[in-house]
Amino acid sequence: MSGPARKILLATDLSARCDRALCRAAMLAWQWQSSLTVLHVVEDRDLSIPDAAGLPSWRRSSDPLDVARKHLLADVDALPARPTVRIAEGNPVEAILCSADAENCDLIAIGLGRDESLGHFILGRTADRLFRRSRVPLLVVKDRPRKPYENIVFATDLSDSSRYALETTARFFSGQRLTIFHAYRPPSELITESALHRQYRMEVELEVRAFLAGVDKSAPGWQQPHVLIEDGAPNFLLRDYVRDKEVDLLVLGTHGRSALFEMFLGSAAKAIVDDVPCDALVIREPRAAVET
Repeated sequence: MSGPARKILLATDLSARCDRALCRAAMLAWQWQSSLTVLHVVEDRDLSIPDAAGLPSWRRSSDPLDVARKHLLADVDALPARPTVRIAEGNPVEAILCSADAENCDLIAIGLGRDESLGHFILGRTADRLFRRSRVPLLVVKDRPRKPYENIVFATDLSDSSRYALETTARFFSGQRLTIFHAYRPPSELITESALHRQYRMEVELEVRAFLAGVDKSAPGWQQPHVLIEDGAPNFLLRDYVRDKEVDLLVLGTHGRSALFEMFLGSAAKAIVDDVPCDALVIREPRAAVET
């Protein structure tokens, strides 16, 4: 793929939390001149609908597929361009992945619900399994889309998978200057030795330069990124930076040497990811997508 996503799949459960994801997917489709498919999966369909002959319509059991189709058509009716609408049955993760593969989609978008009592977003089971299995970049929409993404931060662990994700991000958002964010943790014995600590940071800076030198910069509109290198835990640093700088989109590559991605999905860090208000784009190197 030499440019932005040509085909976008929006997976919705028809709840209010997916309204933002639908609007963002439609905005990206307009911005990139891409096609948009909106998918809803009916999990539990009761086929044993009792005979309702003679009963008024409001007392008859409705077919979940018909209800979902009407709801979905009403949701997309207000969009500037009419997307393709799909209704599927079965396991949501399997249906989403199969649809993305059948449609040759370049991006999957989903929405996350918010726990109003805690003010946190909830990483659900479907999202977690999609993170682990999807070979297609996965966009998690949290914020209300008001404008195209402008302030984009790319978190890197300097791995080959992260380089692939950066190249993909540069193609998706051609002409936009990215912020490259790399956090490192020096060995504990160097923390109190300032001279050794400075030397270690210099080595990290050289690694970051080597990482960027190996990035394919042939994407149209490539912009030299702003580089930010910080000493500390990536999860806390990113949370604070995203909040302070009003970041629109945080991009993560997966399957790197530092297990950054697994940290974000781990139980200890889930609360931190939930607390980050911006959208997140997770890009897995195709060869790294595995069944879990």
